[in-house]
Amino acid sequence: MDLGADRVQSPAMRYLLLVLVMAASLVGGFFFRGDVEHSMSVAAVIVLSVCVLAADLLGSPKSRTARMGAAVLAGVLFAVGWYLGGRELEAATNDCAQRAEAVRTALAEHRQRTGSFPASPDELVGLEWPGERLLRESPLQYMRTEDGYVLWYRDGRLTFTATEEHELSVERQYE
Repeated sequence: MDLGADRVQSPAMRYLLLVLVMAASLVGGFFFRGDVEHSMSVAAVIVLSVCVLAADLLGSPKSRTARMGAAVLAGVLFAVGWYLGGRELEAATNDCAQRAEAVRTALAEHRQRTGSFPASPDELVGLEWPGERLLRESPLQYMRTEDGYVLWYRDGRLTFTATEEHELSVERQYE
């Protein structure tokens, strides 16, 4: 039984949907690899599986080879997205490491001007927050506390933390 051929009759609609599935595969890989956990989540496996299955179902109904090629292409595009998402995460993490002290300086200057640390990083005028990414927020997180602030970001099992009193330090998470 050929479900893909029965449901989408128009070749133009089939190709449009196939292009959308390929794009979803690429973007899905990019998005899920951008997660700081560095692992393949259940959601990522589901998205990959759905994209591969949809590509197979939307491929040419007359050629099993073309359908398999479409499914393989969806998997390859997910892998390409996964690789590019990892590169973006790596660049963002490196940017956080290189610019964390500049953020601490900007926070101290803000406190000197206003008497308190900002409620959010958006209040830091003239500072581009490190680690900006396309589909996810920066790995560098900020939280104002009662007596100061905490800055942190993760890189795999390593957590980097800084406060108003202490520069960036690292702690390894064990399983």
